Amino acid sequence: MVNRFLVALGFAMLLQSGISAVRSSTETLSQTQAVASLKKRAESGDAKAQVQLGAAYASGDGVTQDDAEAVRWFRMAAEKGDAAGEYSLSEMYLTGRGVAADFSEGLKWLKRSAEHGDPRGQANLAALYAQGQGVPKDEAEAAKWMRKAADQGLAAGQFGLGSMYAHGRGVPQNETEAAIWYRKAADQGDTPAMNNLAMLLATSGDPKIRNPKESVSLGEQAVGLEPENASYLDTLATAYFEAGQPGKAAEAEQRALKLKPDNSSYKKALEKYQGASPHSETVDPRNGNLHLVVPVPVSAKTKQ
Repeated sequence: MVNRFLVALGFAMLLQSGISAVRSSTETLSQTQAVASLKKRAESGDAKAQVQLGAAYASGDGVTQDDAEAVRWFRMAAEKGDAAGEYSLSEMYLTGRGVAADFSEGLKWLKRSAEHGDPRGQANLAALYAQGQGVPKDEAEAAKWMRKAADQGLAAGQFGLGSMYAHGRGVPQNETEAAIWYRKAADQGDTPAMNNLAMLLATSGDPKIRNPKESVSLGEQAVGLEPENASYLDTLATAYFEAGQPGKAAEAEQRALKLKPDNSSYKKALEKYQGASPHSETVDPRNGNLHLVVPVPVSAKTKQ
């Protein structure tokens, strides 16, 4: 089955771009005029404008894409103590864009951004404490920083805190709290949160939390957004089964197995769903062909 907890708390999270492209605040200005205005403000020392200009150079929005120039502007803002500038500069060091990759330098700026209130910095610092990467492994410290990000409304932080509650990492295990934070992230369109909440609602032993019908709806949303994600299909299969739809469960699990034909847990789950379904189809993992399977009634079996 899908690993439901801390799936987005690893180092890869640090590689996600948190840089937003520059946008004109006056719709009537042309992009050229907007960039010229932005440069003027950045050159005058406006830290927010410096971050926006750095983002424009990083993305090539309105200017020629130039990572080194992006770093230069991010650094100006970061050295003023601007949290967004510190976070953006940390990304450049951690990903080696515009500067030589330097984890220590990236971590330094990441910590500063977290301390100055940037929710992305807080969530990513939490991820490092959870993994023990670059800092001592400390799940309580990870939960502290993840909560700060979650409280600011960052979907990744809400998902991360939900995962910690679901698994009891850094906080007491609490499915009710897990569902609350997963739902907050899912409401923002976070697909991992939709998936994890779907699994929680399908399998929880707490009748106040368990809701297979809603689980199916969430699972279908997650799969609709990422149809080639085998883990999401596996979760959807679980949701269908717990909602009393073993045929649909088998169909979803077949799709997961087609994507990952060697996954033993998917094979075991498919057997379970087929055994509960009056008729279903199986996928031959060697070629992806479908084969109709009709269970033989007990009364029709040949006596030994």
